[in-house]
Amino acid sequence: MVSEDVKLYGVCRVSVASIFSLPDNNAPMLSQALFGERLLIIRQKDKNWVRVKCLWDDIIGWVSPLHLFISEKVKEEDNFNCEAFSLELIHGLHSNQMTIPICIGSNLPKCDGINVRLPFGKFQFNGQIINLQQTVNSKVLLSKIAMRYLHAPFLKGGRSILGIDSPALVQMAFKMIGITLPRTAERQSEYGDDIGFAAHSEVGDVAFFMNKSNEIDHVGFVIEPMKIIHVHGRVKIDQLDNQGIYDLETKRYTYKLRTIRRILK
Repeated sequence: MVSEDVKLYGVCRVSVASIFSLPDNNAPMLSQALFGERLLIIRQKDKNWVRVKCLWDDIIGWVSPLHLFISEKVKEEDNFNCEAFSLELIHGLHSNQMTIPICIGSNLPKCDGINVRLPFGKFQFNGQIINLQQTVNSKVLLSKIAMRYLHAPFLKGGRSILGIDSPALVQMAFKMIGITLPRTAERQSEYGDDIGFAAHSEVGDVAFFMNKSNEIDHVGFVIEPMKIIHVHGRVKIDQLDNQGIYDLETKRYTYKLRTIRRILK
């Protein structure tokens, strides 16, 4: 049991840790934590489950404690002070004792370009890195990051190259240029300014789509004029117009446009 007087944090120590709605592997998956991301430990149910709050988007759910390093050494601010992320789709993080495969978008805290320091050890990473100190936030960079996920399979609640949903694609791309966005498309649509018509959109603008109940339930990036990258079965590129997304394979509209917003000026 976690004391209410002392905040305890954990850091994801595996490639991807699934976060469930209930302490049950068969429960719906709400989201995922990637390697190096920090979580607040709310309470421990037993040796198999802890209730956590994701520090980057406030999602609350259940995760296996075997996937976390839980210690008083883990600090909340380390999640937000992280300025380096892996750009490799999947790449090994090495120490003298182990190699951990990590996915694109994983945190590389206290990284000097090669060496990475975590509460549970020192590692080396020789793959491609994006470093916020050396990067100017740009729409072109944002779209290039999104393109790295091309053909990744759809997975509801997923945030990795091995399975991802549409809000996570947007969230992860913005994360790697230093901008924190919520986990759901509906909450993401509260950011930025509406730009009006699809013809006015620019690379890096974010388009939101609604279901039959007029609820926002899908999102994607404008990747080039009148083209959008989004997740529909897999990460793919389709045509965008004022009506919505026109699937270039099935030759029909799949999502109805609600708004296009400019988050990066």
